[in-house]
Amino acid sequence: MKQSRPENILVINLKYLGDLIVSTAALRAIKCSYPESKITVLVKADYKDVLLGNNSIDEIISYDFSIKKQKGLARLKSEFNFLKKLRSYKFDAVVSLQAGDRFVLWSFLCGAKIRVAPIQNNFSFVLTHKADVYEDTISYMEYYLRIAEEFGAKRKGEDVDFMLNEKYTSWSQTELNKKHISNNCKLICIHPGAGEDSRKWKIDNYDVLVKRILAETNYRVLILLGPQELKQRAVFESIASSDSVIDVSGNIQHLAWVLKNASLLIGMDSGARHLAASLKIPTLTLIPEDKVSTWQFYLESDKHFFISGKRNAQNPANQFLDMIEVDAVFNKVKEIVEL
Repeated sequence: MKQSRPENILVINLKYLGDLIVSTAALRAIKCSYPESKITVLVKADYKDVLLGNNSIDEIISYDFSIKKQKGLARLKSEFNFLKKLRSYKFDAVVSLQAGDRFVLWSFLCGAKIRVAPIQNNFSFVLTHKADVYEDTISYMEYYLRIAEEFGAKRKGEDVDFMLNEKYTSWSQTELNKKHISNNCKLICIHPGAGEDSRKWKIDNYDVLVKRILAETNYRVLILLGPQELKQRAVFESIASSDSVIDVSGNIQHLAWVLKNASLLIGMDSGARHLAASLKIPTLTLIPEDKVSTWQFYLESDKHFFISGKRNAQNPANQFLDMIEVDAVFNKVKEIVEL
């Protein structure tokens, strides 16, 4: 692979926030192994800002999945125009960090001579290099790194990266001042969001947890609400008051700058925990026991902890992450912050 020295490399990752941040270890491996190559990353349009400023990336392009909602000739035209755009970059190597027939065909049709992707694709016969990895069988950190290795990259650690944009410093300070949080304030952040209801904790549990933290420690609590949690803002404000709830749904930098001030993030198995890990903020993750092997790869020595529990799948209309008691979470919080 190194003998071919690809000069113009496209890396595809059209997944979500957590996946993008976790994949930065693989991106770093590729950039360090091919330092003179141009690295372009293809991401979902909704997440085009997540990797901005990353030193392993030279350019970011995005794909708008709303194309898939178009019908007939309109969709064909949009897909053709996107493929034409890819071809215009004249990539000589494409590395897909996810399985998917669409991505394999893109790598072939855009004219790249080197095409790398996971082996589990219906069109894997058009690949030049097949990574022998399968989703949900190993950790996603390992998954991405093995694909990079199939491309000829050498690992450069398993740290994850996110670049803070200094222009949001004033926004962060203003918002924290509104909540009467000073620079000397000891702060615990809670991010209750998750991609699936069965990976979330009951809201009633937060009510008890927040009251215990406030009553038995000298820490303030901020509850950080994403787009889905905003629908229940009034409920969270009844738990922690309006002074302890903040909307971070509009910009990934907003979430990052608030987390930067925290001593601990308590959250679900979601993108926020990976963002906190990239900022070296301690985390306590409540995670379904069936996801531990794939998503729990951060180290306790780096102050990243987890508590696992079963999902409640008995009532489809009211699913949640079950069997994690408030006492267990609160006791772990005290241990982490060394109270």
